[in-house]
Amino acid sequence: MITYKANFFDVAKNVYFKKNSPVSLIHFLTNRCNARCSFCFIDFDNPNTFKGELTISEIEKLTKNLGNSLINVNFTGGEPFARKDITDIAKLYIKNSTIQSLYITTNASLPERIINFAKEINEYDKNIELCFQISIDDMPEKHNKVRKLDNLFENCLFTYRELKKLNKKNINPVVSITVTHENCENIEEIFHYFTDTCKIDSLKCCLVRDEGVYSRPKDKVDKIIVAYDLLTNKILDYQKKNKIINYNSNSIQGRINNKKDRISWNLVKRIYSNNEYISPCHASSLFGIITADGKLYPCEILEDKMIGSLRDVNMDLMKLWNGQNNQDIKNHILSTKCKCTYECGLSFNILGNWRYQLNLLSGLLSKY
Repeated sequence: MITYKANFFDVAKNVYFKKNSPVSLIHFLTNRCNARCSFCFIDFDNPNTFKGELTISEIEKLTKNLGNSLINVNFTGGEPFARKDITDIAKLYIKNSTIQSLYITTNASLPERIINFAKEINEYDKNIELCFQISIDDMPEKHNKVRKLDNLFENCLFTYRELKKLNKKNINPVVSITVTHENCENIEEIFHYFTDTCKIDSLKCCLVRDEGVYSRPKDKVDKIIVAYDLLTNKILDYQKKNKIINYNSNSIQGRINNKKDRISWNLVKRIYSNNEYISPCHASSLFGIITADGKLYPCEILEDKMIGSLRDVNMDLMKLWNGQNNQDIKNHILSTKCKCTYECGLSFNILGNWRYQLNLLSGLLSKY
């Protein structure tokens, strides 16, 4: 068994003071996908979209140059399991970096590949937390229609249940609902179908990104935020009844994560409804994005602020991270009071901001 963990004090110094090394990265392994979701931001009509994926040897170099504070990596895409070498990629991150958790966002259209991946990575390192975020957004027929893939809902449910059957503490399948204008009016029906009929007991939600602060028709804003508010309150209510267990509320880490979700939900609602700047963003300081072709960005929103190409620096991420261009991007984010409803980013903004620490610690006194 191989275990590489970031030093707690190194991470704490970085998060609260230095902010000069990534704590979390989102790695778009590929832009390839067998679904065609109506709200996806990938340009599938552009032939260049699928060119230039990082090779396994390039990823190996990358995983050796990620600093000493990295605790989480999120594999996404496209559909990350479209890469047949995803297991080898995961092993490289585990072997060569300090990550403690690996999140995979998937449409769950390839159940056998996903389940074999979970088994093999768990065997490789039983200390790595594996979280499979399975995207299901609507009732079966409509979900398949919106994502343009037959039997997708059925595959999602099968994958979720099979991962649960593995009964491993460190393997956590979670269903994630993206709230959009297409499902906002029947979000309560969707919630109860998932939890009461399908017996899904790990459930999260997020807000569709392209209808956030950058494109906000008033009629859509009102409906979507009402649905998001209803859904987050439903999740909290079911957590209190132990019908939904996203984190272990009997552990310190679990209670803090539950509290962090609550803070994030409220921030999203305020930003989305009021276009409100609340606190500094730590994109390009604590977290960043690696595209399928090896470009490094502060986040998925600032598409015109590329930190640099990893291929130009022999895959040395820290060289780009601590370079002048990234410093200029940090200054831009700070000076413009950059804000959005990008929930992956908000999660680390909460951790890296002193104003939320007492609120987070209060979670130790309560399960939710």
